[in-house]
Amino acid sequence: MTSSIDLFEKALQAPTMEAVIALSERVQTLEANPEGVVYTAYRAIDQTLLIGYTETLSASTTEHQQRGFELMDARRGTRREERLLLLTLKEIGIHSTYCEGCFDAETSTLAHLHQLGWPLGRLRSLRVSKNTRKRFQRG
Repeated sequence: MTSSIDLFEKALQAPTMEAVIALSERVQTLEANPEGVVYTAYRAIDQTLLIGYTETLSASTTEHQQRGFELMDARRGTRREERLLLLTLKEIGIHSTYCEGCFDAETSTLAHLHQLGWPLGRLRSLRVSKNTRKRFQRG
């Protein structure tokens, strides 16, 4: 019985150390970049999400507003966190649309972002229909 407990302890040591290292890296990065934030913006006209990282939220917000995006939510975060999120989305089969960080605002994408702890604001309650009528139909 004690040998199986020893095996469990040894098996848990590596993941525990990885978690401790990742947490300390995050804290160090947040201390080095206290103004860094991760954010989500939304453009209703084409139902596009824009997720990203910035160290100057006000400048980024102005730039996004010029492109028709509205800031939905933001929280303190790191560039590494943004890169990991983009990689995770790619691995689960959610691909960006016309630029890195831009995604169709589908219900499944929003659900994944919520599960991954990404700031969504009022987008959490948004229900996007895949059956939205197209503005232009081929004749």
